[in-house]
Amino acid sequence: MRIFRMWAVAAVAAVAAVALGRPAAAFDCKKAQVAGFTYDLGPLARDIALASNATTPPTVTETTYTLNLCGPLAAAPDSTPAIDRCPAGAWVCRTVTNFKKDEKPRVVEVGALAGTGSHDGPTLEAQASGSDAPKQLHWKMVGPTIEGVEWSTDITLVCDKGAKNEGQPKLTGLKAGVLELEWSVPAACALSGDSDGGGGSGGDGGEDGDNRDKGSSGGILSTVTTIAFFSFALYLVVGVMYKFLVVRARGLDVVPNLAFWREFPYLCTDFAQHVWSMVGNRRHAGYSVV
Repeated sequence: MRIFRMWAVAAVAAVAAVALGRPAAAFDCKKAQVAGFTYDLGPLARDIALASNATTPPTVTETTYTLNLCGPLAAAPDSTPAIDRCPAGAWVCRTVTNFKKDEKPRVVEVGALAGTGSHDGPTLEAQASGSDAPKQLHWKMVGPTIEGVEWSTDITLVCDKGAKNEGQPKLTGLKAGVLELEWSVPAACALSGDSDGGGGSGGDGGEDGDNRDKGSSGGILSTVTTIAFFSFALYLVVGVMYKFLVVRARGLDVVPNLAFWREFPYLCTDFAQHVWSMVGNRRHAGYSVV
């Protein structure tokens, strides 16, 4: 019984590990990968504030969107009241401030539109066109859910070599909890590509092409390994449960195909010896005894 429990726990843990997956890798602005191409968004790594005013007699209401594509926003100064600060871990934040003559500014609303640490980092999406690098990217990131509305941000990055990375995005809309912006910058141009488009920061196309091939091969190998591991874990769980509940096996007998697994090391040894023998015979082929 104890052995069965150990096998069952190990099998369930294996399945859970595959289902949950590995922790998401940190978003790397300098080597952002999308559609098989690499983009350097490093020049955009800074806190950017976009403000707009609306007259709301007898006051003026200012709405400020603060964002950073490459990491959480910097913490507000200590002089800012804690209740008026953007939530810790926010990548995009909206602050609404009310101004009235002869009175101090009053923050009436502040909240994250992307990030806060409860979600994974941002994602980059693009639609590839043949072998050409995408000229338009979508930077997307979800934020908190407030009163049934899940806030998120969608920034369209447009490849524009004539623009400057020091510029600012423009607000295009705020619909159903989704903040939409557009930003034309050289950083949105792939580092590699065809003769027409390559490189917000330059780079050798051939070398980047090799990197894409390596990345693709690594992705396929990782996928095959994950599928194989998941399949084995599922086989182990189902087999153990069947042997225990249906066959009423106990102890090591709950292991599915126990006889095969006992012989498996010897089968591997025989296979290795067979391969070594074949290689040895081929190595000596072409030579005859004199």
